[in-house]
Amino acid sequence: MRLSILTAVAAVAVGADAAYSGDIVQYWVEQSALLVNGTIIGGLQSPPSAWYQAVVQGAVYKAAVKSKRESLAFQQLAVSHAAHNAILWVFHGTRNYNAVNAALRAVIPQIGLDPKSSDGKEAVKIGQEAAGKVAQARADDKITNFVDYTFGPKTPGVYQQTPGGNPLPDVPQARFVTPFAGLGDIARFRAPPPPKTNTTEYEAAVRYVKQYGALNSTVRSAYDTDTAYFWRESSITGWNRFAHSAIGLSLATKVTESAKFYAQLNYALANAGFASWDVKYAYDGWRPVTAIQYPGVWVASGADISDPAWVPLLRPTPSHQDYVSTHSTFGGAAAEVLRWYNKGDTVKATLSSNVTLDGRGVITRTYTNITVASLENAASRVFGVGFVCLQIHFSFAGSEGIAVGEAVAKATLKKFDDHWDEF
Repeated sequence: MRLSILTAVAAVAVGADAAYSGDIVQYWVEQSALLVNGTIIGGLQSPPSAWYQAVVQGAVYKAAVKSKRESLAFQQLAVSHAAHNAILWVFHGTRNYNAVNAALRAVIPQIGLDPKSSDGKEAVKIGQEAAGKVAQARADDKITNFVDYTFGPKTPGVYQQTPGGNPLPDVPQARFVTPFAGLGDIARFRAPPPPKTNTTEYEAAVRYVKQYGALNSTVRSAYDTDTAYFWRESSITGWNRFAHSAIGLSLATKVTESAKFYAQLNYALANAGFASWDVKYAYDGWRPVTAIQYPGVWVASGADISDPAWVPLLRPTPSHQDYVSTHSTFGGAAAEVLRWYNKGDTVKATLSSNVTLDGRGVITRTYTNITVASLENAASRVFGVGFVCLQIHFSFAGSEGIAVGEAVAKATLKKFDDHWDEF
């Protein structure tokens, strides 16, 4: 199936309403993204944000499968109640009840099935039960477990708190969360160790970041600066928007197919996040900002490259280890699912991102190749020949991140049909 063309201008302003285009699954993907990234919730860190969307889309797909023999309006109403309840299960006890209720209330008239009618009541019941099944399955998946962390010695290569970062690295429990679709032991996707800090390869990567990744770099091109800004938003939000743009409304009247695709995409993204965190905590690698600001001589050439005042373009640096880049891992996973669905790389997707950092404003880009988009996503953290690292990651963190994401996505797709309801 060749992906259709649709221009998708992102509704990325905080609290913006996502209009109902006609594809009920896309509507709830967007509502989920707005609720988690706006001021209503206050944001989620990388693996939990992917976990959240996978929970919602798992509930949506279960409701779609249960109602697949019913009318389009029946399916849409069932799916809507599944999404509504799944979102509230993730965030119950917070102040977003009104926002989630408003999203459901807004779309019911456009669906056209009265929830109080006999068919409407049955659709609502199916959606609510679907969300309940997912909530029950994920209740003890380890996402809420406490896992402590102790910093290693302040020696080259070892992760330390980054400027403006949290006192401890983010969500160390994420590497232990039960994967979606019965994927099993996530550690089998672990990337090989990164290069040692006393090698010429490592020194070259650090020097490149220092030169090209600085906030006030004089050698970085305007296009590369915009690439960093453009892909800065949540990967989960960005790659779901990319999918909307690529697929368009081709599945608007095929609720089960749409629900299946977005479940596959978001299961793969969630699993990729868990795999990325497994790598990060296995090797505990420091960030470029720590390496560049580190005092004294430690690189292979024996030169002193320390610059304690160095600041990256993308800031603050996220509060977790460098290797591998989760941003790149998400991109690798999403691209693999999109290529699989599309049966190839050719696509036309036009996306806009409203960049608030440094007052940059709206950036719009068109992509005709899925793999190129994935590489550019990684290049937003890494640039140069071989995608040498820029700003907040080293080159090997980006390239290995893509490889991990692709491998996880392939395994998730292979398992999906037989294990999709192993939420």
